[in-house]
Amino acid sequence: MMGKLKLGVFELTDCGGCALNVLFLYEKFFDLLEFYEIGEFHMASNLHEKDHYDVALVTGTVSTHRDLKVLREARNRSNYLIALGTCATHGNVQGSIEMPIREKLKAVYGDEGNPMRAIDSKPVVEHVAVDLAIPGCPYNKEELYQALMDMAKGIDPVRPDYPVCVECKLNEYECVLVKKGLPCLGPITLGGCNAICIKSGLGCIGCRGPLPGEVNPASEYEILKSKGYDDEYIVRKFKTFARWEP
Repeated sequence: MMGKLKLGVFELTDCGGCALNVLFLYEKFFDLLEFYEIGEFHMASNLHEKDHYDVALVTGTVSTHRDLKVLREARNRSNYLIALGTCATHGNVQGSIEMPIREKLKAVYGDEGNPMRAIDSKPVVEHVAVDLAIPGCPYNKEELYQALMDMAKGIDPVRPDYPVCVECKLNEYECVLVKKGLPCLGPITLGGCNAICIKSGLGCIGCRGPLPGEVNPASEYEILKSKGYDDEYIVRKFKTFARWEP
């Protein structure tokens, strides 16, 4: 048997949930340890090895100069980098802040109000080349598990390329947008979550970001308008996770 692959988990600015979600694999986490040796993962270990990694997982947005330094080191020290979670792939909530962050900090704290050297929040994918992006807030931990297992076996991970609506149909869920008039971004949001919000009777909130390629946000906008939702509400829905203007 070949030696184990080296895995590093790097956390930037976020709530910590994406890193914690790795541990929420529970028994499957130990399955991964049969193939991976963890060299850095602050949520689970005090190891901090300045080593080269076969795979690096990076969570969070680049919101400080420290984040940018950590990200560049992770990229330079890894063969394969995964942007994990919507903060890393699309910017998420902190990436949707309008106006430069320096202006906001100055308004509250004065001229010396930036001790963390904050910068405007941007996703990982806007700063370095990424080999795989797994969005979601939180992401589907089974998707991460399958991707890591595939890589350990020399298989290129599957990349979903369909909207959430496809998963609704496969699961035979009632369309909450058509039948109930609930705001649902499923038609324009990247699938891979197994339509978990719709399963709970809610509309898709778009946490996996916009579907790449041919997608029609203008049509989605008009549908929501026809359901009685006003412009301000629709714009907020579109921009919450991906800074996406209708």
